[in-house]
Amino acid sequence: GAGIFLYRAFGTIIKSCLVRNYNGDGISFQQSNDVTVDGCICEDNASLGLHPGSGSQRPVIRKCIARRNGTDGLFLCWRVRHGLFEDNILEGNGRFGISIGHKDSDNLLRCNAVRSNHRDGVFFRNESLPMAAHRNRLEENIIENNGAGGEAAGIRIRGYTNDLVFRDNIIRDTRPKDSQTQTIGLRIEEKVGKITLENNKIEAEKLIDDRRQSKQK
Repeated sequence: GAGIFLYRAFGTIIKSCLVRNYNGDGISFQQSNDVTVDGCICEDNASLGLHPGSGSQRPVIRKCIARRNGTDGLFLCWRVRHGLFEDNILEGNGRFGISIGHKDSDNLLRCNAVRSNHRDGVFFRNESLPMAAHRNRLEENIIENNGAGGEAAGIRIRGYTNDLVFRDNIIRDTRPKDSQTQTIGLRIEEKVGKITLENNKIEAEKLIDDRRQSKQK
């Protein structure tokens, strides 16, 4: 469950709400097209902060804060498509800042701050070719100081994910050198397909860890 939960609630607007200390997700909407979540705070919840899923098309999540939740700040669950996620803060969460995976395609994630999360800042899940998160765009995000639980990447891409675009992002660790754990800017794993990188500013011990045998850049 969630502090605010929608099911087949098309066109709903959730604005300026606070969900705190709920034993589940903060805000979750499933099978709900054209939902807008604007200016909300989800903090200290047991599971996910913001959880669009189950075929929710064209969601808009903007100017929200998801912090100190038990798992991910923003979790795109299943077949979330053509969404806009902008001007959000995703910080201090117990797993990833942003997690994208199961048929979550054709989304724009823009001008978000993803920082100080326990593991990787942005994580593309390990999915098969028909199920992977294709054609997503990340633009003008600041991804920094992640890896509170150990070595991490600013962005990690797994599975047979294709046609991602990363443009004008800042990926860095601003902490003192001996405290830095976001040691990899971008990790691209073996089965990933074509990735487009344009004008990103990356500061890390290893800027890009590209593990593909045939590197498609």
